[in-house]
Amino acid sequence: MTIEEKAAQLRGLAYRKAQILDLRTGAFSPEKAAVEMPHGIGQIGRPSDTVGMPGNAQVPFREPEDTVAFINDAQRYAVERTRLGIPMLFHEETAHGLAVKGATSFPIPPGLASTWDPDLVERIFTHVARQARGRGATVALCPVLDLIRDPRWGRSEEFFGEDPFLVGEFATAAVRGLQGRSRPIAADRVFSTLKHFVHGTPQNGINLGPSDMSERALRETFLPPFKKAIQDAHVAIVMPSYNEVGGVPSHANRHLLQEVGRNLLGFEGPYFSDYNGIEMLATLHHMAEDKDEAAVLAMRAGVDCNLPEGEAYADLPALVQAGRIPIESVDAAVARVLALKFEAGLFEHPYVDPARAARVLADPAGPPLARLAAQKAIVMLTNDGILPLDRSRHLKLAVIGPNSVEARLGGYSGLPDKAVGVLEGLKAAIGPAMTIEQADGAWITQPDSHGQRSPTHYARPVPPADNEARIKEAAALAARSDVVLLVVGDNEQITRETLSGGTPGDRDMLTLFGDQDRLVEAVLAAGKPVVALLLNGRPLSVTTLADKANALLEGWYLGEQGGNAVADVLFGKVSPGGKLTVSIPRSVGDLPVFYNRHPSSVPNRYIETRSKALFPFGHGLSYTTFEVSEPRLVKASIAIGETAQVEIDVANTGSRLGDEVVQLYIRDDVSSVPRPVLELRGFERVTLKPGERKTVRFALTSDALAFWGADMDFVVEPGTFTISAGPSSASLKSTKLTVA
Repeated sequence: MTIEEKAAQLRGLAYRKAQILDLRTGAFSPEKAAVEMPHGIGQIGRPSDTVGMPGNAQVPFREPEDTVAFINDAQRYAVERTRLGIPMLFHEETAHGLAVKGATSFPIPPGLASTWDPDLVERIFTHVARQARGRGATVALCPVLDLIRDPRWGRSEEFFGEDPFLVGEFATAAVRGLQGRSRPIAADRVFSTLKHFVHGTPQNGINLGPSDMSERALRETFLPPFKKAIQDAHVAIVMPSYNEVGGVPSHANRHLLQEVGRNLLGFEGPYFSDYNGIEMLATLHHMAEDKDEAAVLAMRAGVDCNLPEGEAYADLPALVQAGRIPIESVDAAVARVLALKFEAGLFEHPYVDPARAARVLADPAGPPLARLAAQKAIVMLTNDGILPLDRSRHLKLAVIGPNSVEARLGGYSGLPDKAVGVLEGLKAAIGPAMTIEQADGAWITQPDSHGQRSPTHYARPVPPADNEARIKEAAALAARSDVVLLVVGDNEQITRETLSGGTPGDRDMLTLFGDQDRLVEAVLAAGKPVVALLLNGRPLSVTTLADKANALLEGWYLGEQGGNAVADVLFGKVSPGGKLTVSIPRSVGDLPVFYNRHPSSVPNRYIETRSKALFPFGHGLSYTTFEVSEPRLVKASIAIGETAQVEIDVANTGSRLGDEVVQLYIRDDVSSVPRPVLELRGFERVTLKPGERKTVRFALTSDALAFWGADMDFVVEPGTFTISAGPSSASLKSTKLTVA
């Protein structure tokens, strides 16, 4: 390979796809490609979108058959019209479904994790992988392993939760679903990309902000999910984060990528840059004078591929010839990229089968799986007995709120063939005696001239007088109804990744956005029973609804079957069994409120109040009742290096079928450095009939009891551990384990 051919394998093409398109038709142009990428290219990003084509703002996705034609034509150019004939990778976003037209859309990651069911999540991402690979993608840009430690951050909608153990379990399930349980990957699987190594928690909850963390915090809190997915699921790709880690941006952080990622965690695959992450070393972090110097820093750190366009790596040949980048570094990066292409079988089977592509999108298993996921994701936070509603009763139900009609899919979503909103789902489920009236109550943001609220566009404010009229209409509807379902929360323009100064997604408060709090007060003032449903991307401080609504449900964005799932729960077809994977704060001033804080953060209080979560990690109610026993130890004392076996009984003491999540926590009672007051170490979602009882068993291995000691050795220290179990982090029974 020439140095130019090697450099081409380390670059991508995504936003500049117009350079290889016939703009009259949107088809791939071999003639333009011969100019733009004469040596081929490593990968093309998001081939299903319409970036670079006229009308992209209104029609963001190609038709499925058009995508297949584009991928095959582009691949044919690389294979048949370049000297070496190296096929390309194609990557797509897959955070909670393949983000293309016609694919299945599932709940966003906080919702998926609220199921507390990793097996279900593995099934979901197996479905995602089949749709993605059938459509020609070979790389999935997920899962995201960042922790929700500051919900002001708009990217919270992409994360599974606040706890490193739980995030590791769901990340591993997602990777196994995407890649399968063994390597090399099969013909219906895709390579998974762990993101973002390592975001930590940005200052002030602002996207791209520095993450202040010690080496101990990095290892204790933020690395465990990556370790789990790398060592147990053998993930193929890791993507560095935009921000500083320990004062050095990840894309230039050799310590992070080499000493930590490769030597400590054992990662052997390629590092793919986040979009423009290398260029930001010059434009954002001011570590480099220009993109050439940024390329030198990134290659020295070990970033193999430059996405999305490869602008920084465009001059790799000149930088190698000038002696600024060793050719050995380039060769190592190219070898890692080519290894993926060989593993995927692209040299033998480079093209997409159009018939197979059509079949995977039309897979009838998609909607039922999406509905099951949404059902299991819903968390009932409060209920005074009003739920479930009897669908056969003579009842006037008011459905009010800005999220009561349109299906909320969340960011990084595709365009499913059918997305069911709350109103549609309820109307399909009610009996003949029940009637439904709907009112928006308030808009969160104003639609554009095309009636759209694009997640990537400026959020237009709503004229106050317009929302005032909507609130008045909603209050009147509530007054003449028997029960109100109030559907509030976020939309995709309010909780999102901040892409530019004009499209922020981070917030400085956690109350309901815009005029929604006024809507809440007006509806409550009508004096009718109120069931509140949150459809949102970040935890919200809804203290008024928590105190005054008759029931409160957390739904997150529930995907394409969200409306049907809400109806299933509301009318008692299924009993809610989801649990929170993030603590809900009472106010932004209480942050942080994650449950696994260190002891010194607990004793003192603010002048106004004690910092306490509105709803704790692991919380969630059911239509039935459960009893979770004190944990029993098979051996109350073990030697260092032994595994402790724990048994916990759970019984359905109510009158309905339901699910309980048995949660296991530990606390190291005395340690050489401070440890969290609680640490999740196991969980299992159990379905029980009335009166049924089951014993759940967990194994606490040596690693589960170990931590980074005073000398930064990963050790188990002798002493006692408090072993606790229960239905949430705030409702536990305990026993003692001795490690001698």
